[in-house]
Order: sequence, then C-alpha cells, then structure tokens
Amino acid sequence: MSRLHNAFATVALLAGFAGGTALASDADEIKMLAQTKITLQQAIELAQQHQGGQAFEASIDDDSFKPVYEVSVVKDNRVYDVWVDGVEGKVLGAREDRKKD
Repeated sequence: MSRLHNAFATVALLAGFAGGTALASDADEIKMLAQTKITLQQAIELAQQHQGGQAFEASIDDDSFKPVYEVSVVKDNRVYDVWVDGVEGKVLGAREDRKKD
C-alpha cells in the first residue's frame, strides 16, 4: 500500500478523534477499536477489493454491538459504503451512498 493510502487511513482515523463535543462517541469508538482483530488499513484494502474502487474515508462504526469498519469507496464516479467485520475481516455488505445535495 502506498504512503498516500496510509496517509488517508491515518487522517480518517484521526478525524474520528477530533471534535470536543463528541468525546463520549470517541470513547465508544475506542472501545470498539480495541475489540478488532484486523486493522483499519486491512479493512480499507478489503473494501477496495470488494468494490473495485478507491477508498477515501474510513472509520469504526459504533452503531452496532460488534466492531464494524465503514469504508467509503469511489468507483465510476459513484460513492459506495462498504462494511467490514472488524473481528472476522469479512465484507458484511455494501450499498451506493445516494445522499441528496
């Protein structure tokens, strides 16, 4: 993986820790991260392989009861959200992100 990819992963992870009002959420994300068996970088690689595109954002998702990475991937000018199990290292699913502007 290139330095650029590593830089994106680092920025995405650090972005999750930024922001003073989200400290409780950050604590939940840190707990989830401690339960993972794969790294954020590995989750990004799995998501890119699954979707066949380029990741531009990734984070740990604390909305479930188990650690899941959410990776945003661009392919053919479309954005896809890909979920990767943080323990098993398997892609759980993907969908096109159709946010309205």
